[in-house]
Amino acid sequence: MKKLRVGVIGTGMIGKHHLGQYQQMASEVEVVAVADIREDEARRVAEAYGVPNVFKDYRKLLAMDEIDAVDVCLHNALHCPVTLDAFAAGKHVYCEKPLALSSREAQKMNDAAAKAGKHLGMQCGTIFSREVQTTKYLINQGHLGKVYYAKASNYRRRGRPYVDGYGTPPFVQKEHAGGGALMDMAVYHLGLMMFLLDSPEVLTVSGSTFQELDMDEKRRRESHYDVEELGVALVRLAGGVTLAVEEAWAIHGEAGSRHQVYGDKGGVRLNPFTFYTNLSGIDGDMTFDMDGWAYRQGQLHPETAGYASSQQHWVWGLLGRVPMINTGQIGLRVCQITEAIYKSAEKGKEVVVK
Repeated sequence: MKKLRVGVIGTGMIGKHHLGQYQQMASEVEVVAVADIREDEARRVAEAYGVPNVFKDYRKLLAMDEIDAVDVCLHNALHCPVTLDAFAAGKHVYCEKPLALSSREAQKMNDAAAKAGKHLGMQCGTIFSREVQTTKYLINQGHLGKVYYAKASNYRRRGRPYVDGYGTPPFVQKEHAGGGALMDMAVYHLGLMMFLLDSPEVLTVSGSTFQELDMDEKRRRESHYDVEELGVALVRLAGGVTLAVEEAWAIHGEAGSRHQVYGDKGGVRLNPFTFYTNLSGIDGDMTFDMDGWAYRQGQLHPETAGYASSQQHWVWGLLGRVPMINTGQIGLRVCQITEAIYKSAEKGKEVVVK
Protein backbone atom coordinates (compact mmCIF):
# COMPACT_ATOMS: atom_id res chain seq x y z
CA MET A 1 0.00 0.00 0.00
CA LYS A 2 1.31 3.46 -0.85
CA LYS A 3 -0.98 4.98 1.76
CA LEU A 4 -3.05 3.53 4.57
CA ARG A 5 -6.70 4.48 4.06
CA VAL A 6 -8.43 5.10 7.38
CA GLY A 7 -11.93 5.79 8.66
CA VAL A 8 -12.33 7.50 12.04
CA ILE A 9 -15.38 6.59 14.14
CA GLY A 10 -16.10 9.29 16.71
CA THR A 11 -15.27 12.98 16.23
CA GLY A 12 -15.19 14.12 19.85
CA MET A 13 -12.11 15.21 21.79
CA ILE A 14 -10.18 11.97 21.14
CA GLY A 15 -11.25 11.74 17.51
CA LYS A 16 -10.02 15.27 16.80
CA HIS A 17 -6.68 14.48 18.45
CA HIS A 18 -6.24 11.35 16.32
CA LEU A 19 -7.17 13.26 13.17
CA GLY A 20 -4.51 15.83 14.01
CA GLN A 21 -1.93 13.05 14.27
CA TYR A 22 -2.95 11.64 10.91
CA GLN A 23 -2.55 15.08 9.36
CA GLN A 24 1.10 14.96 10.37
CA MET A 25 1.44 11.65 8.46
CA ALA A 26 -0.27 12.87 5.29
CA SER A 27 2.30 11.17 3.04
CA GLU A 28 1.44 7.81 4.63
CA VAL A 29 -2.22 8.08 5.69
CA GLU A 30 -5.38 9.19 3.95
CA VAL A 31 -8.43 9.69 6.16
CA VAL A 32 -11.25 8.66 3.83
CA ALA A 33 -14.27 9.13 6.12
CA VAL A 34 -15.49 10.04 9.61
CA ALA A 35 -18.62 8.94 11.43
CA ASP A 36 -20.40 10.27 14.49
CA ILE A 37 -23.93 10.12 15.81
CA ARG A 38 -23.74 13.94 15.96
CA GLU A 39 -23.73 14.43 12.22
CA ASP A 40 -23.46 18.23 12.44
CA GLU A 41 -20.25 17.95 14.47
CA ALA A 42 -18.91 15.24 12.18
CA ARG A 43 -19.43 17.50 9.16
CA ARG A 44 -17.73 20.43 10.90
CA VAL A 45 -14.76 18.24 11.84
CA ALA A 46 -14.57 16.70 8.36
CA GLU A 47 -14.40 20.16 6.80
CA ALA A 48 -11.71 21.26 9.26
CA TYR A 49 -9.53 18.22 8.52
CA GLY A 50 -10.30 17.84 4.82
CA VAL A 51 -12.12 14.50 5.07
CA PRO A 52 -14.35 13.83 2.03
CA ASN A 53 -16.97 11.44 3.46
CA VAL A 54 -19.22 11.88 6.52
CA PHE A 55 -21.67 9.41 8.05
CA LYS A 56 -24.03 9.40 11.01
CA ASP A 57 -24.16 5.59 10.97
CA TYR A 58 -20.69 4.06 11.37
CA ARG A 59 -21.85 0.91 9.57
CA LYS A 60 -21.98 2.87 6.33
CA LEU A 61 -18.35 3.86 6.89
CA LEU A 62 -17.45 0.18 7.43
CA ALA A 63 -19.14 -0.70 4.14
CA MET A 64 -16.68 1.44 2.15
CA ASP A 65 -14.27 -0.70 0.12
CA GLU A 66 -11.86 2.24 0.03
CA ILE A 67 -11.11 1.90 3.76
CA ASP A 68 -8.36 -0.45 4.99
CA ALA A 69 -8.58 0.28 8.71
CA VAL A 70 -10.71 2.11 11.24
CA ASP A 71 -9.83 4.15 14.31
CA VAL A 72 -12.41 3.74 17.10
CA CYS A 73 -12.59 6.95 19.17
CA LEU A 74 -15.78 6.34 21.16
CA HIS A 75 -16.70 6.00 24.82
CA ASN A 76 -15.29 2.89 26.47
CA ALA A 77 -18.58 0.99 26.47
CA LEU A 78 -18.72 1.15 22.65
CA HIS A 79 -15.21 -0.09 21.91
CA CYS A 80 -16.08 -3.78 21.78
CA PRO A 81 -19.27 -3.79 19.65
CA VAL A 82 -17.92 -1.34 17.08
CA THR A 83 -14.59 -3.18 16.86
CA LEU A 84 -16.35 -6.51 16.32
CA ASP A 85 -18.41 -4.95 13.52
CA ALA A 86 -15.22 -3.59 11.96
CA PHE A 87 -13.52 -6.98 11.92
CA ALA A 88 -16.67 -8.52 10.44
CA ALA A 89 -16.37 -5.91 7.68
CA GLY A 90 -12.75 -6.92 7.01
CA LYS A 91 -11.02 -3.85 8.49
CA HIS A 92 -7.98 -3.52 10.72
CA VAL A 93 -8.79 -1.73 14.01
CA TYR A 94 -6.96 0.83 16.10
CA CYS A 95 -8.89 1.43 19.33
CA GLU A 96 -8.61 4.19 21.90
CA LYS A 97 -7.70 2.96 25.39
CA PRO A 98 -8.90 1.14 27.37
CA LEU A 99 -9.43 -1.72 24.97
CA ALA A 100 -12.75 -2.74 26.55
CA LEU A 101 -14.87 -2.61 29.70
CA SER A 102 -14.09 -6.22 30.65
CA SER A 103 -11.61 -8.99 30.01
CA ARG A 104 -14.37 -10.96 28.32
CA GLU A 105 -14.94 -8.17 25.80
CA ALA A 106 -11.18 -7.75 25.29
CA GLN A 107 -10.80 -11.47 24.60
CA LYS A 108 -13.65 -11.37 22.08
CA MET A 109 -11.92 -8.49 20.29
CA ASN A 110 -8.60 -10.36 20.12
CA ASP A 111 -10.35 -13.53 18.95
CA ALA A 112 -12.25 -11.62 16.26
CA ALA A 113 -9.00 -10.08 15.00
CA ALA A 114 -7.38 -13.51 14.72
CA LYS A 115 -10.42 -14.97 12.96
CA ALA A 116 -10.54 -12.09 10.46
CA GLY A 117 -6.75 -12.16 9.91
CA LYS A 118 -6.57 -8.48 10.86
CA HIS A 119 -4.56 -6.41 13.33
CA LEU A 120 -6.02 -5.09 16.60
CA GLY A 121 -4.17 -2.10 18.02
CA MET A 122 -4.79 -0.09 21.17
CA GLN A 123 -3.68 3.49 21.75
CA CYS A 124 -1.00 3.33 24.46
CA GLY A 125 1.37 6.23 23.93
CA THR A 126 3.46 5.51 27.04
CA ILE A 127 4.98 2.44 25.37
CA PHE A 128 6.75 4.72 22.90
CA SER A 129 8.31 7.15 25.38
CA ARG A 130 12.10 7.37 25.31
CA GLU A 131 12.34 6.10 28.89
CA VAL A 132 10.26 3.00 28.17
CA GLN A 133 12.02 2.20 24.90
CA THR A 134 15.40 2.56 26.63
CA THR A 135 14.30 0.33 29.51
CA LYS A 136 13.06 -2.31 27.06
CA TYR A 137 16.42 -2.22 25.30
CA LEU A 138 18.30 -2.68 28.60
CA ILE A 139 16.05 -5.61 29.55
CA ASN A 140 16.50 -7.25 26.14
CA GLN A 141 20.27 -6.82 26.41
CA GLY A 142 20.25 -8.62 29.77
CA HIS A 143 21.40 -5.65 31.86
CA LEU A 144 18.62 -6.11 34.42
CA GLY A 145 19.05 -9.86 34.54
CA LYS A 146 16.00 -11.74 35.80
CA VAL A 147 13.20 -9.22 36.33
CA TYR A 148 11.15 -10.12 39.40
CA TYR A 149 9.44 -6.94 40.66
CA ALA A 150 7.94 -3.84 39.09
CA LYS A 151 5.88 -0.88 40.25
CA ALA A 152 3.47 1.26 38.24
CA SER A 153 2.69 4.35 40.31
CA ASN A 154 1.09 7.60 39.19
CA TYR A 155 -0.53 10.36 41.24
CA ARG A 156 -2.51 13.42 40.30
CA ARG A 157 -3.09 16.00 43.04
CA ARG A 158 -6.57 17.06 41.86
CA GLY A 159 -7.23 15.63 38.42
CA ARG A 160 -10.64 13.99 38.41
CA PRO A 161 -12.50 14.61 35.13
CA TYR A 162 -15.36 17.11 35.22
CA VAL A 163 -15.58 17.51 39.01
CA ASP A 164 -12.12 19.07 39.10
CA GLY A 165 -12.77 21.33 36.13
CA TYR A 166 -12.14 19.54 32.83
CA GLY A 167 -13.72 16.83 30.69
CA THR A 168 -17.30 15.66 30.56
CA PRO A 169 -19.56 13.66 32.94
CA PRO A 170 -19.31 10.31 31.06
CA PHE A 171 -15.67 10.08 32.17
CA VAL A 172 -16.84 9.61 35.79
CA GLN A 173 -19.82 7.36 35.13
CA LYS A 174 -19.27 3.62 35.42
CA GLU A 175 -21.97 2.96 32.83
CA HIS A 176 -19.92 4.69 30.12
CA ALA A 177 -16.32 4.53 31.35
CA GLY A 178 -16.32 1.25 33.26
CA GLY A 179 -14.38 2.83 36.13
CA GLY A 180 -12.36 5.84 37.21
CA ALA A 181 -8.62 6.35 37.61
CA LEU A 182 -7.85 2.72 36.81
CA MET A 183 -9.74 2.73 33.51
CA ASP A 184 -8.60 6.21 32.52
CA MET A 185 -4.93 6.50 33.49
CA ALA A 186 -3.72 3.17 34.90
CA VAL A 187 -4.29 1.74 31.43
CA TYR A 188 -1.27 3.73 30.21
CA HIS A 189 0.97 2.65 33.08
CA LEU A 190 -0.13 -0.97 33.19
CA GLY A 191 0.27 -1.02 29.42
CA LEU A 192 3.88 0.09 29.55
CA MET A 193 4.59 -2.50 32.25
CA MET A 194 3.01 -5.27 30.20
CA PHE A 195 5.18 -4.17 27.27
CA LEU A 196 8.36 -4.23 29.37
CA LEU A 197 7.46 -7.60 30.93
CA ASP A 198 6.33 -9.25 27.65
CA SER A 199 2.63 -9.50 28.65
CA PRO A 200 2.88 -12.37 31.15
CA GLU A 201 -0.22 -14.27 32.24
CA VAL A 202 -2.04 -12.66 35.17
CA LEU A 203 -2.38 -15.09 38.08
CA THR A 204 -3.81 -13.31 41.15
CA VAL A 205 -4.75 -9.78 42.18
CA SER A 206 -5.35 -8.20 45.58
CA GLY A 207 -6.67 -4.65 45.28
CA SER A 208 -8.58 -1.78 46.85
CA THR A 209 -10.36 1.27 45.45
CA PHE A 210 -11.23 4.56 47.13
CA GLN A 211 -13.38 7.68 46.69
CA GLU A 212 -12.60 9.82 49.72
CA LEU A 213 -11.69 13.40 48.76
CA ASP A 214 -14.23 16.22 48.73
CA MET A 215 -15.54 17.68 45.48
CA ASP A 216 -17.81 20.46 44.29
CA GLU A 217 -21.32 19.30 45.25
CA LYS A 218 -22.99 20.80 42.19
CA ARG A 219 -20.59 18.95 39.90
CA ARG A 220 -21.04 15.78 41.93
CA ARG A 221 -24.81 15.91 41.36
CA GLU A 222 -24.52 16.87 37.70
CA SER A 223 -21.97 14.18 36.89
CA HIS A 224 -23.51 11.27 38.83
CA TYR A 225 -19.95 10.46 39.88
CA ASP A 226 -19.77 6.76 40.81
CA VAL A 227 -16.17 5.65 40.14
CA GLU A 228 -12.89 5.48 42.07
CA GLU A 229 -10.33 8.25 42.42
CA LEU A 230 -7.63 5.85 43.70
CA GLY A 231 -6.88 2.22 42.92
CA VAL A 232 -4.07 0.14 44.42
CA ALA A 233 -3.13 -3.51 43.94
CA LEU A 234 -0.57 -6.28 44.21
CA VAL A 235 -0.53 -8.40 41.04
CA ARG A 236 1.18 -11.77 40.73
CA LEU A 237 2.25 -12.61 37.20
CA ALA A 238 3.54 -15.76 35.53
CA GLY A 239 7.30 -16.25 35.64
CA GLY A 240 7.69 -15.23 39.26
CA VAL A 241 7.08 -11.51 38.67
CA THR A 242 5.10 -9.31 41.06
CA LEU A 243 3.67 -5.92 40.04
CA ALA A 244 2.54 -3.20 42.44
CA VAL A 245 -0.04 -0.70 41.17
CA GLU A 246 -0.98 2.77 42.45
CA GLU A 247 -3.16 5.10 40.38
CA ALA A 248 -4.72 8.29 41.71
CA TRP A 249 -6.83 10.94 40.03
CA ALA A 250 -6.74 12.87 43.30
CA ILE A 251 -4.68 12.39 46.46
CA HIS A 252 -3.04 14.50 49.16
CA GLY A 253 0.45 13.70 47.96
CA GLU A 254 3.16 14.57 45.46
CA ALA A 255 1.96 14.41 41.86
CA GLY A 256 3.91 12.47 39.27
CA SER A 257 4.93 9.02 38.07
CA ARG A 258 7.21 6.63 39.92
CA HIS A 259 7.50 3.64 37.60
CA GLN A 260 10.24 1.16 38.50
CA VAL A 261 11.50 -2.23 37.28
CA TYR A 262 13.88 -4.46 39.26
CA GLY A 263 16.03 -7.43 38.24
CA ASP A 264 18.78 -9.42 39.89
CA LYS A 265 21.49 -7.53 37.94
CA GLY A 266 20.02 -4.03 37.80
CA GLY A 267 17.01 -1.82 38.28
CA VAL A 268 15.47 1.16 36.49
CA ARG A 269 13.53 4.18 37.69
CA LEU A 270 11.84 5.57 34.61
CA ASN A 271 11.28 9.18 35.73
CA PRO A 272 13.77 10.69 36.24
CA PHE A 273 15.55 7.91 34.39
CA THR A 274 18.17 6.15 36.51
CA PHE A 275 19.83 2.77 36.10
CA TYR A 276 20.89 1.11 39.35
CA THR A 277 23.46 -1.69 39.39
CA ASN A 278 26.47 -3.13 41.18
CA LEU A 279 29.88 -3.37 39.47
CA SER A 280 32.36 -5.65 41.20
CA GLY A 281 30.85 -4.88 44.59
CA ILE A 282 30.42 -1.14 43.99
CA ASP A 283 26.86 0.20 43.89
CA GLY A 284 26.26 2.64 41.05
CA ASP A 285 23.48 4.96 39.92
CA MET A 286 23.71 5.82 36.22
CA THR A 287 22.07 8.22 33.80
CA PHE A 288 22.27 7.88 30.03
CA ASP A 289 22.30 10.19 27.03
CA MET A 290 19.03 8.80 25.71
CA ASP A 291 18.60 11.61 23.17
CA GLY A 292 22.01 10.93 21.65
CA TRP A 293 21.35 7.18 21.58
CA ALA A 294 17.95 7.70 19.95
CA TYR A 295 19.50 10.01 17.33
CA ARG A 296 22.19 7.47 16.40
CA GLN A 297 19.63 4.67 16.24
CA GLY A 298 17.52 6.79 13.92
CA GLN A 299 20.45 7.49 11.62
CA LEU A 300 21.69 3.90 11.55
CA HIS A 301 18.29 2.22 11.59
CA PRO A 302 15.62 4.45 9.96
CA GLU A 303 12.89 1.94 10.82
CA THR A 304 13.13 3.07 14.47
CA ALA A 305 11.01 6.08 13.43
CA GLY A 306 8.15 3.58 13.43
CA TYR A 307 8.37 3.54 17.23
CA ALA A 308 8.05 7.30 17.71
CA SER A 309 4.37 7.29 18.66
CA SER A 310 1.43 4.95 19.05
CA GLN A 311 -0.38 5.99 15.85
CA GLN A 312 2.76 6.12 13.74
CA HIS A 313 3.71 2.63 14.91
CA TRP A 314 0.28 1.30 13.98
CA VAL A 315 0.43 2.93 10.54
CA TRP A 316 3.99 1.75 9.83
CA GLY A 317 3.11 -1.73 11.06
CA LEU A 318 0.15 -2.01 8.69
CA LEU A 319 2.30 -0.67 5.85
CA GLY A 320 4.79 -3.46 6.58
CA ARG A 321 7.64 -1.19 7.62
CA VAL A 322 8.11 -2.45 11.19
CA PRO A 323 7.07 -5.50 13.23
CA MET A 324 3.83 -4.73 15.04
CA ILE A 325 3.76 -4.62 18.84
CA ASN A 326 0.76 -6.66 19.96
CA THR A 327 -1.03 -3.88 21.82
CA GLY A 328 -4.28 -5.83 21.50
CA GLN A 329 -2.77 -8.51 23.72
CA ILE A 330 -1.42 -5.83 26.06
CA GLY A 331 -4.91 -4.33 26.23
CA LEU A 332 -6.32 -7.73 27.21
CA ARG A 333 -3.83 -8.11 30.06
CA VAL A 334 -4.63 -4.60 31.29
CA CYS A 335 -8.36 -5.41 31.27
CA GLN A 336 -7.71 -8.58 33.25
CA ILE A 337 -5.80 -6.63 35.90
CA THR A 338 -8.23 -3.71 36.26
CA GLU A 339 -11.25 -6.02 36.30
CA ALA A 340 -9.62 -8.15 39.01
CA ILE A 341 -8.79 -5.07 41.10
CA TYR A 342 -12.47 -4.09 41.11
CA LYS A 343 -13.52 -7.64 42.01
CA SER A 344 -10.94 -7.87 44.77
CA ALA A 345 -11.98 -4.49 46.19
CA GLU A 346 -15.63 -5.55 46.17
CA LYS A 347 -14.98 -8.92 47.82
CA GLY A 348 -12.29 -7.71 50.20
CA LYS A 349 -9.90 -10.52 49.27
CA GLU A 350 -7.43 -11.73 46.67
CA VAL A 351 -8.94 -13.02 43.44
CA VAL A 352 -7.64 -15.62 41.01
CA VAL A 353 -7.64 -14.57 37.36
CA LYS A 354 -8.78 -17.31 34.99
